[in-house]
Amino acid sequence: MMKEHISSHQYGLYGTGISMFPTLRVGDSLNVIAYGDRKICTGDVVLFRGSGQEHSVVHRVIAVNPDGIITQGDNNAGPDEPILSESIIGCVISIRRGNRTLKIHGGKRGLLIAKFLRIKKAFSLKISRMLHPIYHALADSGIFRIMRFETQILCFERPEGTEMQLLLGKRVIAKRHAGSNEWKIRRPFRLFIDETSLP
Repeated sequence: MMKEHISSHQYGLYGTGISMFPTLRVGDSLNVIAYGDRKICTGDVVLFRGSGQEHSVVHRVIAVNPDGIITQGDNNAGPDEPILSESIIGCVISIRRGNRTLKIHGGKRGLLIAKFLRIKKAFSLKISRMLHPIYHALADSGIFRIMRFETQILCFERPEGTEMQLLLGKRVIAKRHAGSNEWKIRRPFRLFIDETSLP
């Protein structure tokens, strides 16, 4: 579908990728409009399909030059291969997440948001690496397990097998993906959950 033929369209984001997290999340409905005669700007979030690609991609424009348009996911470490303007289906201007409609900023503001997210991610990773040994030492000690929580386990059948989710109230605090024997426990809940007690 060429961008000239699109005036406005809703796209469901059902992939499992996290390349645009937290700007976009799985389950978001995207409001995409064609550029028409408008200029593609650095900072815009665009829906495109590159040469030879089977599926469409949603990433942010980080550069526009004579060789092509450079895009990059807000959560990715590096840029994508250059694409032609003809590969761009449209610009994401807003998303629907649950009952909320959220504006997606482009241009200079969008670029600043993307840079802030990368700085925040780098800072979080640095702090995480510093605290990682302490966190796991405390979790292994079990000193916080005297606290009791009412949890429940939900099971979902997937093509690969059974996926299990551990819930605290309505919040998913751990998952065991289909085909895996390992639980992925969200921080800080490993401090309070004995993984060996989980199925």
